[in-house]
This record gives sequence, structure tokens and C-alpha cells, in this order.
Amino acid sequence: MSRFRNSCYNWLDFDGSFLLPHFRRLFALMLTKLLLLFLVSVLPVRVSTIDGEGVDGTFAGLSESSLRIQTTGTEVQIPVADLSSLEPQQEPQGTGPTMRLVLEAGTEIAAQALTLSGETFSVELRRQETVSIPIQLARSIRFRPGNPKVDPAWLAKIEEGRRSDTLAIRREGDRLDFIEGLVVSISADAVRIEIDGETMDAPISRLEGVIFGGAKGANHPGDIQIVDVYGSRWSASDLLPCEAEGPLEIQLQGSIQHRIPLDQVKSIRWTGGVEMLAGMTPAIRSHRESIETQIDKSLLEAWFAPAAVNSKADGSSESTQDLLMFGRSFIEYRIDEGFQTFSAGVRRDGSVERATQAIVRVWVDGKVAWEKRFEGDEVVGLELPLDQARRLRIEVDSGQDGDIGDTFRISRPRLLRS
Repeated sequence: MSRFRNSCYNWLDFDGSFLLPHFRRLFALMLTKLLLLFLVSVLPVRVSTIDGEGVDGTFAGLSESSLRIQTTGTEVQIPVADLSSLEPQQEPQGTGPTMRLVLEAGTEIAAQALTLSGETFSVELRRQETVSIPIQLARSIRFRPGNPKVDPAWLAKIEEGRRSDTLAIRREGDRLDFIEGLVVSISADAVRIEIDGETMDAPISRLEGVIFGGAKGANHPGDIQIVDVYGSRWSASDLLPCEAEGPLEIQLQGSIQHRIPLDQVKSIRWTGGVEMLAGMTPAIRSHRESIETQIDKSLLEAWFAPAAVNSKADGSSESTQDLLMFGRSFIEYRIDEGFQTFSAGVRRDGSVERATQAIVRVWVDGKVAWEKRFEGDEVVGLELPLDQARRLRIEVDSGQDGDIGDTFRISRPRLLRS
């Protein structure tokens, strides 16, 4: 027995120094966790209200009716109906994955990985819980980061809308080819699609993304927009009650709930994330005839000035949020504070039988931000940063060859807050 005790003492080096490195690591780990919990529980934030007032303090919790902020020893309660935005005083930093799953109501999820089995996506997120999404809520998946050479073709295809699913294949020279079918499943490596009764596996490494048929787009976005540090943009209908330590629990479309740790929240906005131009009152709209006539100008404006349309490009009566513009016309809108991006699709209207050359321009605060010369029936998508701009104008220029065939449809033009 004495030899056993001696061997044990030798193993511990008599004073237990063998265990000290392990205790130090355990202590450091516990201290780190306590520090993180402390930092989360005293999250310094800046809150803005709809009347322009600002409040600085620490996040103290959220109820169904009010946001609680601790300021200099006093708790301030701000009614949810008065909230405009909340941002951490020190912007959190993080690098997110490149894959994006976009839902109908505008939510854009930065996915670490995803799979599709049956009718449900399983989406893995960085340092957040896995979320399940019904396939009928999905609008598109983009596997690669945006690229200026392929963005116009990708965005235009999304704006088209179609009944079947579409695979976008990246070819050499940054060219996209599109194949239509029915997406059956998605694994880590491939998209399984059925085409004319035959099933094939398309390697994700060769794909730009997937566009799902039947999606109607972000026509009814949530009233609350949350951006997290990894690039996800959540369009929520409600925020559920939470305490100072979080997490923030959000209600998405389709009764989907998701939780976000408070230290990963980059911003929250309560003022709505998407504004469709077709539903806004223009500041100015104008149409100029190529040939002077005796017809009353107010009547000509009513007939030919840019306006929202209530039919699809193929002539069907399904309601849209498009603008119809004739040659030699423009429409201009005021931009409210907080909108950061303008997005739309541009194509000739389905009523055009013979296309002539025309130029479509987008002006931002009096400067041309985008211009495209159209020769035929091509479809183009665009996304433009607004950089705190206050005016946006869309113009159709017929050039020198007359305005016959220069009727354009601006598909779902919209302003985005994030």
C-alpha cells in the first residue's frame, strides 16, 4: 500500500502541480462565459422613435407593449407603437456565409448549410439554432456571392416569376444558363431536379442558385426588420417578449419562430422594410409626345404618363405591383429616410410587337445611377445603393427613332431599408 501511495504522490508531483494547467484552463473558460453573459445582459443600445427622439441606455427587456431601456439608474419604457429603430452603440462584427435563402416576404437568411427533404428546408445558421422553412415560402437560393457580371441576369430571372422551378448554371465567362423543372431535394452537394419525368442530380459547385416557381415575392413584408451580424435580414411580423439577457425571439411568416442572441443583433427597424413604388404617390410624372397634337395635355397625361398597372406582362388580370411606362416619359418619387437600396426588373411590355431602340435610366438625386440601352426584348434586373438619397426618377428615352415599341414594364420596383 505504501508503494501505491508513493506512486500516486510521484504522479501528482507531491503538490498536485500536474492538475494546475487543467484548473487554469477550466477557470479561464468559466470566466469567459461569465464575462460574455455580463456583456450580453448590459447591452448598450441607441433607440430612435418615430418622432425623431433618441434614447441611449442598456437593453432591459421587451414586452408585448413596450421596450425597456435602463438609463442612468432609471428604467424608461417606450411604447412599441412609437419605436423606429434600435442599434447597439458599438456595432458588432462578424463574417457570415455566402449562401442566401430568400423567402417570399423578404427574409434573407445567411445559411451555413441547408438541405431540402420532402416539403421542408432545414437551415443551419452560424451560432444560431437551426430553423425549418416550408418550401412554399421560399423564393430563391443563391449559392454564390453576388457578382456584377451575373447579377443582372440572376435578378432579371427572379423578377420574371414562373410556375416551375429554375436552376441557374454558372458557365465559363460568368454566363448563366437556366433549366426548368421540379426541385425534388437538396443535399450538401447537389440539387435533385425532375425534368420531363427524369430525375438528375446537379452539383451545387456548378450552380449559381435555384429560383422556385409560384413564389409571389415580397409583396407583404413584415413590419419589423432585423439584421444580424452574419448578414441575415429577418422580416418579422412580431417580436416576442424577452428579458435583458435575451435571446431576441422573432415571429416570421408561416408561424415560424426564431431566436437570435442579443450580441448578434446589428439593427432592428419597426417602420417596415419594403416600399413598393406602385403603391406610392409620385412627386412628378410626365409624358412628352413626339408629335404635337391638339389633344388636351391633361388627357394625354392620363393616357400615357407612367402609372401602376393591374395586369401581368402576359395580359392576364392577376394583380401586380409593376409600373407601365411609354417612351419619352419619366416618374419621380421622394425617398423617406432609412431606405438603402432600390431594386426592380426592366423589360418591354408584352403588348409590344415591334421593338425599337430605347434607353431606360434611373436617376438618384439628379444623377444617372443606372442606364441600359434596349435593342430587343431582353429582361434586366437591377439593385442600386441609395446612399441617403431623397429623390429617385425612372426615365424611358426613345432616342431619335420614335417611340413606337418603347412601352416598358418596370417589374416590382421597390425601396429596401436593409
